[in-house]
Order: sequence, then structure tokens, then C-alpha cells
Amino acid sequence: MTNKFMTNREICLKAAARLREVGWRQSGFGDRDGPHCMIGACRWAAGWYDHDIPANAYPTHSAASAAFAAATSAVGVAAYGSTGRVRADDWNDAEGRTMEEVIAALEACP
Repeated sequence: MTNKFMTNREICLKAAARLREVGWRQSGFGDRDGPHCMIGACRWAAGWYDHDIPANAYPTHSAASAAFAAATSAVGVAAYGSTGRVRADDWNDAEGRTMEEVIAALEACP
């Protein structure tokens, strides 16, 4: 189980490593075994799959939620130069998006 005291950055870095390990996807979070989208990788890294939470639920587990917010902020900076409102799922699923871009956004998390 993931340490509940991990920082947002640690969760985002773990999510980036997870994408390298099991692969990245669009149009869905992915399951415990991957591949994952950016949100799914944050959920995995925060221990989301250690709990009985429906696969189609958005992050509500506090660690997953915090990491998701940090990742979304990093996506805003990477994609638009600001932390304005960005839907991470739309950004992840955009045509032409690459796994390398998603990993870079996760690794840019504060």
C-alpha cells in the first residue's frame, strides 16, 4: 500500500515511472495492471487501487485528489504557461498527445 504521507510530487513522480513501466493510454483510466492515462497513473501511485473504489469514479481519495490537482496544475503550465483551469482528461486524450508529454507534465509537478 502507498504511504499516506507521500507528497504530491512523490505521487506524480511515481505515476510517471508507472507509465514508463506499464504504458500509457487515452480514453480511460486503466485498471490496476495498466496501461493508465495520467489520472489513472496518479490514482495508482496514490494507492487508489489498494481500496475498493469503482474504476469509473473520479479521484476522491485524499492523496489521489491532491496528486491529481498537482498534475492538473503542471499540465496547465506545460500546455498553456499558466495554472488556469485545465481538464487533465481532455488534455491527456487530445489528438496527437504523446506519453512523453504526459510524463513530462507529471515530472513537472511541484
